[in-house]
Amino acid sequence: MRSISDELKIYELSKLWKEAEYNFAFWDKLDINWDAEYKAALPRVLAAKDVYEYYKELKRFAALLCDGHTDVSYPADVIQDTGCFSMFPVYLFRFGHDIAVISVSEEYKDEIPLYSVVKKIDGTEAAEYIRKNCYPYIWHVNEDACGMMAMNELMIGRKGSSAVFTFERDGKEFSATLTRQDPTGISWCSAEAPSVSDTQRQLIVNGDSYKCEITDDGIAIIKLTSFDDNTMPEKIYEHIEELDKAKAYIIDVRGNTGGNSSNADSVAAMFIDGDFKSCGAETQIYEPTYKAWGVFRDDLKTLTSAELEERYSDEESIKIYKMSRHIFYKREIDKVENKAPKRLYGPVAVLMNEYTFSAGEDFVDVMKAHSDAVFIGNNTAGSSGQPLSVKLESGGWFRICTRRCYAQNGEEIYNKGFAPDIKVEISLNDHIKGHDKALEKALMLLNEKTSM
Repeated sequence: MRSISDELKIYELSKLWKEAEYNFAFWDKLDINWDAEYKAALPRVLAAKDVYEYYKELKRFAALLCDGHTDVSYPADVIQDTGCFSMFPVYLFRFGHDIAVISVSEEYKDEIPLYSVVKKIDGTEAAEYIRKNCYPYIWHVNEDACGMMAMNELMIGRKGSSAVFTFERDGKEFSATLTRQDPTGISWCSAEAPSVSDTQRQLIVNGDSYKCEITDDGIAIIKLTSFDDNTMPEKIYEHIEELDKAKAYIIDVRGNTGGNSSNADSVAAMFIDGDFKSCGAETQIYEPTYKAWGVFRDDLKTLTSAELEERYSDEESIKIYKMSRHIFYKREIDKVENKAPKRLYGPVAVLMNEYTFSAGEDFVDVMKAHSDAVFIGNNTAGSSGQPLSVKLESGGWFRICTRRCYAQNGEEIYNKGFAPDIKVEISLNDHIKGHDKALEKALMLLNEKTSM
């Protein structure tokens, strides 16, 4: 594992500090002394023995900003180095509060049954162990939404490092000492993917990030896993006459990681009359002169935002206070020209969950604001905005969220997400049995509505 110079460590940490200081979109949401945290990070960064440890410290520093679009990514050579990117011989996934084994190596398949639940790690309750050892390096304010990131942080580490896992299966506890190893040398045993519905479906169109089907009783299911593909709206539009034959619609954005919000708007447009407003956003405005004037305004230096609002109404005082703290924002909202070939009519259900991120949440926002859809599942991730991506000389990247989205209906979504109308969570037992309760609820609800 390579090392890097102290000069480069200081420069890159300083670059991360600087870009966040001037561009981060959520300073008004945090109670943090960013300068003090920078000073505290310096000795940790300088003490890092190699580039892997160094990036762990950069990740720790970025995670203080508590935002899902603000993070640090390792260099490619670090990710490819099994000396530091090795893995326990179990693949873990979180279902609610349960952390379960969904794949296990051939070596351990008889010792650790599939769907065993992790109870303790090195004698510490699993949830507490993750809070202490994984959360410091990742966004974790919305614990539901950070499940996959937390599992990756737990599973991956230096080759040869070990931990004692206590599992439970069928009411019986057992322990195993697991050692991280080269993942390319692991032969995995996994359960067959459970069938989640007996409903027969006719395929309409299928792409890498989208799939449209119609059930035998006339309900269209539109599955959207990402909004990255700019050709997706037109590909779906090409089949709008077939979709128009459906009596109702399920739009599934569970696990949608985001992408281009314009694509999200284009899909939503099929269910909206006329042009419409898209997701609203705020971005920071900074005019250095106001910070200079603030040096002489002792009356503003110790005020809270509430005290400022109570005592001052003049524009100059407000700008001095807010621009000095990087919390003066411009609000904007775009109007979307509806280019959908036609409007699809019928009841609509939108499925969403804690892994609906970014442009996926923008889609939820538009549908909540401009349609009569019912929303089923779990809260979305609560992370949407425009990140500034910065390439580092040492090979990795960092992102700083510069633009924050807000809900058109006034919902507070930062680190919380949009709430469903009908909350349905998928448990480990549901997964084992192949029960997609959210989809089943949507099918039942729409069949009831269309039979009236």
